[in-house]
Amino acid sequence: MAAQTDEDFLRAYELSLVETIGDLTFQPPVEELPRTKRTEELQQRKKQAMYELKAAAEAAKLAKEQEEAQKRRKAKEEKEQKRQLELKRKEEERKRREEEEQRKQLEGGLDKILEALNNNTSAASIGLGGIELGSVRLRLLASAIKDNKSCRSLDLGRKNLQDEDGVSLVSVFKENKDLQKLELEGNNLGIKTARALGEALAVNQGLRCLNLESNNITASGNDQSGVIAIAEALESNKFLRVLNLARNQLTMQGGERLVKALQKNDTVTLLDLSGNELGVEQLRAIEVVVQKNRERLSQLRRTERRERFALFNEEFLSRRYDMEVEAARLELDAVEERRLERTKQKNVDWRAAQQERVMEEIAKMDELMDEYKDRYESRKGKKGKKGKKK
Repeated sequence: MAAQTDEDFLRAYELSLVETIGDLTFQPPVEELPRTKRTEELQQRKKQAMYELKAAAEAAKLAKEQEEAQKRRKAKEEKEQKRQLELKRKEEERKRREEEEQRKQLEGGLDKILEALNNNTSAASIGLGGIELGSVRLRLLASAIKDNKSCRSLDLGRKNLQDEDGVSLVSVFKENKDLQKLELEGNNLGIKTARALGEALAVNQGLRCLNLESNNITASGNDQSGVIAIAEALESNKFLRVLNLARNQLTMQGGERLVKALQKNDTVTLLDLSGNELGVEQLRAIEVVVQKNRERLSQLRRTERRERFALFNEEFLSRRYDMEVEAARLELDAVEERRLERTKQKNVDWRAAQQERVMEEIAKMDELMDEYKDRYESRKGKKGKKGKKK
């Protein structure tokens, strides 16, 4: 069998040496060699060359097939990518048209709320009781909340929000840093919302209170990945104080991740996990961490109060000193003003006295001149009488 295989290989090798030029076919030369050791070596080299040629041909064929397969796969991926982009564009266009149509049909007070949010003139606390809120309207509300700086509390409890609605809403909290309280109790938010919320909480620096009571963020207890995403976000979030996850069918898997996350968190002071399926040890461990955070926060507040009181006392003493300095300055100014007034009055009195003295001297001078003139006239008269007598 092996000899037959070698002969087949040799025959294939010899056929590979056949050359065809036009109508002429040139057969390879036929060697007739004696059966010696050297001829056996030549035959062995020929077989080796044939094997190498065959291996090279197979490798080239395989490489070509792989290259073509890769090109086909790349073309298919590009086609799929274009299709996905086109679907995404159409979906965005559809949502945009829906939002535009919904804007034209807004009623029941939501239009005023959106206008106030867009202009940053809204009330600090907003509730949507009595207002129907569908997917399109929720996207309009989320868009208005995204860059808003006036709203501090938003109540969307029991609005029949679905998982996709929750994703649209919580994604804006990656950018909104001013909303502090979010009520989402009694909706139908699911795993996607919980994951998006975990991503948002990892970077959000404004939210203080979050209520997710009575939702479905664990898919009826079958998937804890959403809770795990929220727990991972709590490891780095230093701003959230109150978190309500009651009645969400959390299991021990999610509870274990929450315990590990809270060991790295020092800001959560209230965590409601009632109505779930956590173990007693997990609940105790969580309560220990939360209680420690409360004590730390209380100590921090007492320290802040003492510091504020010290600052107030220091400010009071500083103001009193400033008032004393100002009073002394005013007193000095008053003394100086009185001295200047006395000096000014003395100058006025001296000028008046000098003026009076000058007037008196002028009066005396006038009297003396009058007396002189009278004497001169009298003397002149006497001389005239004497001349007549002679």
